[in-house]
Amino acid sequence: MAERILGVMAKSVVRLFARGEAFDSAGFVSFFTDKPVYQFGNGEPCLDKPAIQESVTAFFAGVDALYHDIKTLTEVGDTVFVEMDVMYWRKDGSSVTLPCADIVRFDGDKIQELRIFMDAGPVFNASVVIPASSSVMTVGGGGRVTPPGFMKEFFSKDPEGIARVKQGLGPKWAVAGPKWNI
Repeated sequence: MAERILGVMAKSVVRLFARGEAFDSAGFVSFFTDKPVYQFGNGEPCLDKPAIQESVTAFFAGVDALYHDIKTLTEVGDTVFVEMDVMYWRKDGSSVTLPCADIVRFDGDKIQELRIFMDAGPVFNASVVIPASSSVMTVGGGGRVTPPGFMKEFFSKDPEGIARVKQGLGPKWAVAGPKWNI
């Protein structure tokens, strides 16, 4: 195994999420090895790139925008662990924030396996009430951890993120949902 530079895999995960926030399913799939495993929640695993692209394209079609509010990115060996809240803006104009944890395993500089641990049912069923305390980073007494803003920073400060915005591949949350500035 090649020597790893700390933070490179975590940076790749942020770059992958940027493809998701831009609804760039082809760009999303480009991060995976030729023999990947991708599983979202309790859904059927996708075991090749075409299946992953079909899955994420279908998911993107069901929402107006999404934002990965990353709390922690932790590299251990060839694996990145991610704790976050994911904010979704539904087609009806409402939104929901859900806790999520991902395990991302790498083979070299490509993702071999992505497992997303989240119940996404509330994204498509607005009648499900999600308490504000459901955040993965709610702390004692119901307090919240202030997130570092990885994704907003990627699109506003990272040369790759800035270039993607200029190419029209910016995050959907900048044009739908909250319409946050980049």
